[in-house]
Amino acid sequence: MALIGKIRNNSWLLIVSLGLALAAFIIMDMTAPGDMAGGGQSSFTIGTVVGEEIDWRDFQQAEDILYSGSGADLFERREALWEYFVEKTIIQDMAANMGLEVGESEMEELLYGTNLSPIIRERFTDPSTGQVDRNQLNEIRQAVQTGNIEPGMIRFWRFQEDEVRNQRLLDKLNTVVHKGIYTPTFMAEDMEHTRGTSVSLDFINIPFTVIPDSEVEVSDSQLRNYLREHSREFERKNETRRVAYVSFDILPTEEDSMFLRNEMEAVATQMAITDDLAAFTDMNQGQFDEAYFRENELSSNYANRLFNMEIGEVYGPFISDGYYSILKLYDRKPVPDSVRSRHILRFADNNVQLAEEERLLDSLITVLESGAESFDSLAAEFGMDATFEDGGDLGYVVPGDMVKPFNDLIFYQAEPGQYYTVRTQFGVHLVEVTDRIYSSEEEGVRFAVIEEPIIPSEETQNAMYDQVLRFVAENRTIGELELSAEESPELTLTTSNFFTRNDFSIQGLGSNTTSRDIIRWAFSRSVRTGEVSPEIYGFQHDDHFFTEKYVVVGLTDIESAGLPSVSAVRSTILPRVMNKKKGEKIASAIDGMSLQQIADKYQLAVEQAMDVNLGDGFIPGIGSEPAVIGALKTLESGQHSGPVIGTSGVYALEILNKVEPPQVSITSQVRRQLSAQKRDQVARSLIESLKETVDIEDTRYRVY
Repeated sequence: MALIGKIRNNSWLLIVSLGLALAAFIIMDMTAPGDMAGGGQSSFTIGTVVGEEIDWRDFQQAEDILYSGSGADLFERREALWEYFVEKTIIQDMAANMGLEVGESEMEELLYGTNLSPIIRERFTDPSTGQVDRNQLNEIRQAVQTGNIEPGMIRFWRFQEDEVRNQRLLDKLNTVVHKGIYTPTFMAEDMEHTRGTSVSLDFINIPFTVIPDSEVEVSDSQLRNYLREHSREFERKNETRRVAYVSFDILPTEEDSMFLRNEMEAVATQMAITDDLAAFTDMNQGQFDEAYFRENELSSNYANRLFNMEIGEVYGPFISDGYYSILKLYDRKPVPDSVRSRHILRFADNNVQLAEEERLLDSLITVLESGAESFDSLAAEFGMDATFEDGGDLGYVVPGDMVKPFNDLIFYQAEPGQYYTVRTQFGVHLVEVTDRIYSSEEEGVRFAVIEEPIIPSEETQNAMYDQVLRFVAENRTIGELELSAEESPELTLTTSNFFTRNDFSIQGLGSNTTSRDIIRWAFSRSVRTGEVSPEIYGFQHDDHFFTEKYVVVGLTDIESAGLPSVSAVRSTILPRVMNKKKGEKIASAIDGMSLQQIADKYQLAVEQAMDVNLGDGFIPGIGSEPAVIGALKTLESGQHSGPVIGTSGVYALEILNKVEPPQVSITSQVRRQLSAQKRDQVARSLIESLKETVDIEDTRYRVY
């Protein structure tokens, strides 16, 4: 890059700059009012909940225990872990204040007993049997009691104990709340009356769109009034900010493509003469599957070529979906539609056991081939899964029904009447194919493919960086970014969503480390509205790990905690206020008119909904419209409604028939059912409600 070359030629300048930056950082840290460690908190504290500090070291240890080696998104898993720590602290505080606890014998039962915690059941259920693996639990229990357990496992188990205890305390809190839920008689009678009422009606729906937007004026004061009236929905607990950005996509040049094509032509030449296609394909990160694919199972780019090639022929390189691809046809033959087979399965957990079980099955093959024993008798004696009772018979299956190694063996490799062994995730199988069914002689092809993505070279990426560097130097404010975007058709200035200090996702840029870096910059104390970041943000391609775009970012808005400004939520509330005003206009226009007159006026059809149960809250042809349900409750047979303004339009209703229960009898069973429904709702919202009532200080931004 040009910039790097300048720095290399002026290394003294780099040293001086670093020294000044370090001094500035030290001074800033000494005088900072609390952006980093401070305010009486440890430098390792990432938040406080009900006065309890959450320590970064505990957080990291938990992340390592739960997600070590995981491919889950870094920030999403940290968000989930933060929520866990918050909820755990709240629950433990509430439980302590109420005298709730989980005793040792209760924990023992939850971890190892007959009444296992749902957490244990989920993690220790054998997927092949659907049953809890009691042997594994007992082994862990013994290892924990004797202290003969590896450090990694003991850390996981101790953390899991906390999870189980926390879940049990939450269950107890839910139980306490549930005991306080009671359905009064008047409410139960009203709910039962509604559930027992059915209505048949004619209706017409006048959509808001019959009035053009140009005929409705909405003032800022009306938007502010709406915002205040719906403050609970829009109020924000934390300060939010948003940015605007310009993206520069980095695309491969013709030179990049030609260079890659030349490399792939050399690969194709070697692929044509290789004696070991599997090893060659693997060495070049290609694919060479055991399966035979029918024409309808392949993309047209592959099928159109493979089914017109000779065995051993190589085709390519050719461009397919952004890749240079090379194909080599290895074989073709008819593929059965279904196969019947039988097996003897031996479970194995490690390579030593797998080898032992394979030796056993090899000896069984010798017995079978000698004719000394039948397959059925050996399956009954040695089979370890449920099929041993049926002589190991698996019945007829179609491609894809079985796990891949087993599937590939019986459909593409095994000959009927011959014996084979194959390893799968369940262990080792002795397999015999007993029948094949062909509905046609349609062939499948077995082939190797080597693909290479057509991506920009490092030189192309560097050239784009230099271009963006000049752009940043010339555009130091949001106003200048806007002007550049207006003057250059290839540039687009995109405004992001509002985000908080601890967020990690930006609309249009996704959830990733670079988005997090942008958010951290946007919340820097020195940044002011309208400024453009001097840093160029590079975004990596998810699969191919090259820089696919550079982004230039500027800060556009800062919204304090509380009710946002109208400009911050205009795109959300403007359509609602417009629809409300349109609804009022339509209602005024149709007041006193019959359904047919309304239909004629707006050229709409009168529709019907028959035998609608009001307790369902849903009307065919209308949907979930609470205002309409409310109107139907008050109307009698033969009555017309006035205009009813709903969420998607204005409704006019005429009751054809209404059937109400003659008398509502509230039994103890009905009352219990109604209370149970409310308890389920409470169970889902209890912890979120508790979060609203306690002090939570989220300072994760100090660390990551």
